[in-house]
Formats: sequence, C-alpha cells, structure tokens
Amino acid sequence: MKNKDIEKVINKKKKELRDLVYIKNSLQDKEVYRKSCELDELVVKYMRATG
Repeated sequence: MKNKDIEKVINKKKKELRDLVYIKNSLQDKEVYRKSCELDELVVKYMRATG
C-alpha cells in the first residue's frame, strides 16, 4: 500500500473513531478501543513506511 493510500485510510479511521466516540459517549467502550487499535496499527505501518 502506498503512503498516500495509508494516509487516506488513516483519515477515514480517524473519522470513524470520532463518530463512534460521539455515539457511544465513552472512551472506554470496547468497540471504541478496537477502532483505536486499528488506527494505531495503521499509524505504525505508515511510520515504518516513511522511515
């Protein structure tokens, strides 16, 4: 996956996370935690790809 593609996915996941936190009204919800982990994995992947 190219860096620009990863950036797009990261931005999409960030929006999903924001929306989910708003809906759940909690940072401690399991679904929020899982979405946050997905975002973390993408950020690490991006950081590794960009050196």
